[in-house]
Amino acid sequence: MSASIPVGNSRGVALVTGAGRGLGEAIALGLAARGFHVVANDIHLAAAERTAARIRAAGGSAEPFHADVANRVAVGAMAAEILARCGQLDLVIHHAEVHPHRSLLEMGEYEWDRTIAVILKGAFNLLQAAAPGMIARGRGAFGFLAPVEVLEGGRLHAAYGAGKAGLIFLAHAAREAFNPLGVAVHLLLIEDQSQGEQEPSALEVDLASALDGIARLDGTSHIFRIRGRFLGGTGRASDERAPDAIR
Repeated sequence: MSASIPVGNSRGVALVTGAGRGLGEAIALGLAARGFHVVANDIHLAAAERTAARIRAAGGSAEPFHADVANRVAVGAMAAEILARCGQLDLVIHHAEVHPHRSLLEMGEYEWDRTIAVILKGAFNLLQAAAPGMIARGRGAFGFLAPVEVLEGGRLHAAYGAGKAGLIFLAHAAREAFNPLGVAVHLLLIEDQSQGEQEPSALEVDLASALDGIARLDGTSHIFRIRGRFLGGTGRASDERAPDAIR
């Protein structure tokens, strides 16, 4: 990020983590189409730059930001820079995640720690960095993503599932703490339909409808159950993959 961004004519400023590809990119594009200036964060700078370029090519406003959400100092610096440049941070969507590829018995401590750190500690870092400014303004929202299998006992990697289960609890706790202060906390439960079609129920919405609700920034928290084709759960095609090295 460089010079200050005028946001007076925009709907607000949205930070999307893991915005490089897949569902994170789709969310970034959707928020930009709804009038937000989007800060596209990704652990891979080139991927963040591609998403920001796609938004600008479509007539939207966006900037890339390279930062590791598992690093508390980096997240604090990212939030501070956004506030310094834009004057506000209205919405944070946490999509960044790690998908381990070793089995529970084969994975090393680093792979376990990295998975939990990006998913769960990353959410904690974002809440602590961005919530104070939202609370001071009495306006803002967070959005956290988790596969519906976490609630229904589906087959997930142990570390990934543990991180997402903790994320769901953290989202509920944050909602209880922040709702009375004007800040909404949304939970997006993702059901991937890549392996087959099923009839949706009345409680389910598509991604566009969920983004419409989130973009209102009306202080109301929602739990959305979203069905679609996401190339593997909540965006596995684009997310960080834990390295082979056992550290």
